[in-house]
Amino acid sequence: MAAVEAPVVGITVLYFLAIVVIGYYSRQRLKSATDYYVAGRQIGAVVNGLALESTYLSPASMLGLPAYIFILGYPFWWAMSAIIAGMPIATLLTASALRKYAPTSFADYYADRYNDQNLRWLVGIVTVIGAVLYITLSIVGMALFLLAIAKVPYIIGVVIGTIIVMLYVVWGGMIATSWNAAFQAFLMTVAAVIAAIAIVVKLGGIGGFYEAVLANNPKFWNTPSDPQVPHLLSGTWIAVIGWFFVWHYGFATMPYTVVRFFTTMDIKTARRSIFWCTLAAGIFYMALQIIGAASKLMIETGPMGGQGANAVAILKNYMAQYGVGGWPDYSMVAAVEALQNPWILGILCAGGLAIAMSTAAGWVMVVNTLVTRDWGDLMLRSKFAKENPITLARIVSVIFLLVGLAIAINPPGLVLDLSGWAFVVIISALGPGLILGLWWKRATRTAMWATAIIMTPLHLYAWLKAKLVLGHHAFFFLNDVLFGNPKALITPHQVWAIPVGFLLFIVISLLTKPVEEEAVQKYCVELTEEV
Repeated sequence: MAAVEAPVVGITVLYFLAIVVIGYYSRQRLKSATDYYVAGRQIGAVVNGLALESTYLSPASMLGLPAYIFILGYPFWWAMSAIIAGMPIATLLTASALRKYAPTSFADYYADRYNDQNLRWLVGIVTVIGAVLYITLSIVGMALFLLAIAKVPYIIGVVIGTIIVMLYVVWGGMIATSWNAAFQAFLMTVAAVIAAIAIVVKLGGIGGFYEAVLANNPKFWNTPSDPQVPHLLSGTWIAVIGWFFVWHYGFATMPYTVVRFFTTMDIKTARRSIFWCTLAAGIFYMALQIIGAASKLMIETGPMGGQGANAVAILKNYMAQYGVGGWPDYSMVAAVEALQNPWILGILCAGGLAIAMSTAAGWVMVVNTLVTRDWGDLMLRSKFAKENPITLARIVSVIFLLVGLAIAINPPGLVLDLSGWAFVVIISALGPGLILGLWWKRATRTAMWATAIIMTPLHLYAWLKAKLVLGHHAFFFLNDVLFGNPKALITPHQVWAIPVGFLLFIVISLLTKPVEEEAVQKYCVELTEEV
């Protein structure tokens, strides 16, 4: 591979300077703990919408999805479209009602709706587990972009990325996180669009793009209805719907998107921010779909390939050369590198860093509020937490980022894989209590506890069995027992856990004592009126 070129270094340095400056000047607006936790509830629709986009779409979107597209083929486009489809639904299910309620932490609603302060412990524990995994994934993502594009040694990339996120989160809290996330969303979207346009132009326009992809991979444009399916994991409509559903639903219930609704000026702003998020994310994902579709061709005919080369073998060569990550992590970099344009590579590096840093910062803000305010102040009654909330939140932020850094130095592959498990376990264990709590008066305290306690270990067991015993996390964990074939039924990320979590919550609610009427009226009926 060629040595790093000046435009790559220059654009990357400019990006770092920009977000540090935003973080530094954001601290001037930091007057209270509310400013630190929820940006004083003064974030506008466009900024919040862009922040939602960059926070929700983790480094896995920009690193791994292009590889999954060329492997799984055209049906995977619909799975990616699911995230965009799910965003407007969030407006109805959670965004407007939660902004009307205006909590401070992710655990507030559960404690108030179910009239049980101890739920702050339970909700916090499940959320913290997911946060550590996602923070680690994000730090690894930062380092991989710096390594593969800017040729920065992996360990140095881990340290640089972590320190810069630490600076702006510690300086400005949610204010800095919001403005930086908006800037990062703009940058990562522009980076993906520029790369996609450059690829289409290189292949001779839309028609040339279609024909080139077809010639390189004759099964790519097939659907599950065709005799020759693109891949086992997209070979049935059940599999495609599974991919679609798991991402469709998550946006409305994941902690790092839900807390963004708390930062807006009012309900109307919360609703409008979903529009801007959907628009920006739709453009971003359309670009990723184009890059992913062409990436196999670009890699095989690029500087490391040559006519007839094997894309997976080339990506495995990247992985062996750099000694970190999995081969799909390099697909985006390799595809764009085939363009041999250092300016586009530099923009891609900045865009990749943006999506990774935004996700890391978003999760850090979720957990520092939970640990500082919910656990330290409200549950443990700590005098220090009550009198020095911003100082403690900054300490907690540093601790979680250092934990992520420590794991990221030599990240076990399974730890990075488990971010997919964390995504589904949070929305299957905690999601029913949030959505049914808002929209169903009969939701009970016992159901909340039982669903979270049962679904967390059950989904972990199912995911690990599918991954380690059956061979892939997308295989239904009971395939060998029910069908005698580990590949019989495709259930991406064990997506069955989401409806099972809802059914479990409903059944237990119907069998147990309702929550006090005052809590139901205030946190269910009134919140969803005129939403």
